[in-house]
Amino acid sequence: MIPPVRGRVGRPRRKPDSLFADRGYDHDVHRDQVRARGIVPAIARRGARHGTGQCA
Repeated sequence: MIPPVRGRVGRPRRKPDSLFADRGYDHDVHRDQVRARGIVPAIARRGARHGTGQCA
């Protein structure tokens, strides 16, 4: 279980707004499972360039 996110007044949050993951999770199954829980997936695509400008 994910612990509550601190810093906001009101009922503690139990899940994040988005999920960041590396290329190892680049598959539609993983994206669909995350979306089904109401979380926006931000998963890197295989073969895409790195943010540092290096090749994948």
